[in-house]
Amino acid sequence: MSVEVALFVVVVIAIVGWFALGTHVNVRKGHRVLEWLQGGLPLLGEKTTLRWLGSSVVHLQIEKAREPFRRAEVLVVLEPRDVPPLWLLSRLRGRRDLLIVRTELRSVPKLQVEILDRQAWSTRAVDREVRQLQWQLVPSDGQPFQVYTLPPLSNFAELLAEAGGGGLALVRVGVRRSDNSLEVQYLLPPQLACTARSVFEAVQRVAHRV
Repeated sequence: MSVEVALFVVVVIAIVGWFALGTHVNVRKGHRVLEWLQGGLPLLGEKTTLRWLGSSVVHLQIEKAREPFRRAEVLVVLEPRDVPPLWLLSRLRGRRDLLIVRTELRSVPKLQVEILDRQAWSTRAVDREVRQLQWQLVPSDGQPFQVYTLPPLSNFAELLAEAGGGGLALVRVGVRRSDNSLEVQYLLPPQLACTARSVFEAVQRVAHRV
């Protein structure tokens, strides 16, 4: 066997091995998060449909959402650990494991606001969007967030305290009147020290406040 062929075989084995290991790590973490979520999902609704989208995204659709939600879905978005170049690139761009709660409220929100972690990869497109829409940038000295609103101005400090009170690091709170939507994003740490119930209770409190 030539040196070139031997190197090619080694590279192929390494790539396949990384893919298998990365997939295994993501699936294991996904299942751990799903087990953890069971303690809080009933606060959103009565029935949940689960789908894996590849090995990096778990989608949970809440079939019968509870007040104050008309519809709700939960996404567990994991780093693409199964594809080495993509994982490295996304890691350098700041991508981390996320919990995303997307809802449609039963009533029109009283305010429109985007509270965005300045460093998060998932908020960059939203930041560009609201700038183009000429939302008002609210001073947020001492906070790791960019805050945008449309009149009337909201007390974002209270909203921030409610959303961040569940025990996970907050990434985004987005409230839009156009579709009665509320989206809240959190970082998923390697070890989950809080309960899913406390996180979804925080989302509920935000929904009632907006």
